[in-house]
Amino acid sequence: MQVGDVKGLSHDAYERIAAMILSGDLKGGAVLNDRRLSDLLGISRTPVREAMGRLEGEGYLVRSGRTTTVSKVDLQDILQIISARILIERETARLAAEKISKASLDAMRDAVEALLHNEDASPDEHWSTDDIVHLGIAEAASNKYLAQTVENLRKRTKIFGMKRIPSRFEPGIREHLAIIDALERRDADSAGRLMAEHIANARDGIINSFVG
Repeated sequence: MQVGDVKGLSHDAYERIAAMILSGDLKGGAVLNDRRLSDLLGISRTPVREAMGRLEGEGYLVRSGRTTTVSKVDLQDILQIISARILIERETARLAAEKISKASLDAMRDAVEALLHNEDASPDEHWSTDDIVHLGIAEAASNKYLAQTVENLRKRTKIFGMKRIPSRFEPGIREHLAIIDALERRDADSAGRLMAEHIANARDGIINSFVG
C-alpha cells in the first residue's frame, strides 16, 4: 500500500470515527478497539490506529494503559466550553457585522426561517442550521484562527447532544433571527451582545437539563 493510500484511509477513518463520536453513536466512556473498528469500517488496522491517535491528541479519546475510551463530557467541561464560546463568538459577531455579505446573510435567514416552519425538524437538522449561522458568522469575521476555534468548540458542544435540550429549539431560532437582523444593520455592538446572550441561554438550558 502506498503512503498516500494510507494517509487517505487514515483521514477517512478519522472522519468516520469522529462522526460516530459527535453523533453520540459512540458515547462517552465507550471502549474502542482498533480491530473491531477496523472490521466495522472495512479499513485496515494501521490507518484506524493513526486515526485513533489523532482523535486522542484532539481530546476526543483517552488512553489508559492499553485501553482507549471515548472522552466523557461532564457539566464542568461543557460550562468551560460555553464560557469560551461566549467570549470568542461575541467577538466574531462584532467583526462579522462590518464584513458579512448580503448573500451570506440571506442564506442564513433562509435556513433559519425554513427551520422555524418545520415542526418536524430533527435535532440534527437544528444542529445543521446552527452550524450555518455560527460558522458562517465566524467565517465572515475574516480571522481563520477565530473560525477554527469556533468550529472546534462547537464540535465539543455537540458531543453533549442537542437531544438533551429540545426546549431550546424554538427560542434558539428566534435568537438567530435577532442576530441576523443586527448583522444586517451593521450594528456590531448589538450583534455581539445578542450572540453572547444566545450562547448563555443555551448554557442555562444545559444546566437545567442536568438539574432536571
